Amino acid sequence: MMDRKLKGAYEACSTITRQEARNFYFAFITLPRAKRRAIYAIYAFCREADDIADGDADLVEKIDAFTRLRKRLTAVVEGKPQTLTDLALSDAIVRFSVDPDHLVQVINGVEMDLTVLRYETFTDLHLYCHLVASAVGLSVLPILAHRRGWRLTKEVENLGEALGLGLQLANIVRDVAEDIERNRIYIPLEDLERFAVTEKILRTGETNEEVRAFLAFEIERARDYIREGEKLIDHLPRHARGCPMLLAAIYSRILDRIETKGYDVFSARVSLSTKEKLILTFRTWVRAFLR
Repeated sequence: MMDRKLKGAYEACSTITRQEARNFYFAFITLPRAKRRAIYAIYAFCREADDIADGDADLVEKIDAFTRLRKRLTAVVEGKPQTLTDLALSDAIVRFSVDPDHLVQVINGVEMDLTVLRYETFTDLHLYCHLVASAVGLSVLPILAHRRGWRLTKEVENLGEALGLGLQLANIVRDVAEDIERNRIYIPLEDLERFAVTEKILRTGETNEEVRAFLAFEIERARDYIREGEKLIDHLPRHARGCPMLLAAIYSRILDRIETKGYDVFSARVSLSTKEKLILTFRTWVRAFLR
């Protein structure tokens, strides 16, 4: 039985996830209630970190906010949550043996957005993606895979890492125009140089032959990691397979749509309708159950 305050804490995290998570919310609803609520708590915490980086405060205020968030996470781990959502997070960490170090990594990664606006190489970008995406996946793996006698192996960890990286790369491709408006370019500069694509071309939204070629390259890289990460599914209990399967399906469909649009990621943000997501959710749940 769960006391009223803790139940309210999980409901607060659920509301945040439903309002903000977009694609992720559809994946989370495929999970059993206890696991779903725990992941809502993880998401709410990560969402708060992301909102600090993207907010309107100045640099000093944002750095202070991240410092306070780290202190709150320490208090969560010590069993002394300071906010309602922290209460849910504290319970989820204990209930499912979540490693809080992964959440520290998420804060570190999101904080990079305050000062790092370009990535010279894919190796540089890989580190960022690990912190802001794969570390999130690794924090929820113990929740997804939780069952008696289960242990997190290096193989499973590597597959979770790959899936998180693939999803983040898909996000980066989709959000090229939105990111450059914030003076951020996540596509490695070595890739832009390789395909003769300049920042000016990205800013003007020109979809020329070079842009199409470089986006095709980035899309295939994202797909490779998503395909590798999908192997994670076979290591999860049947009831938890739908979540990563659906995330892989949604982001793969987004990449397909970018191709169908002639690689135009500038005129409008590529996304799926609610109806499309619901259809994918049902089909993926059936596939996961029968797999």
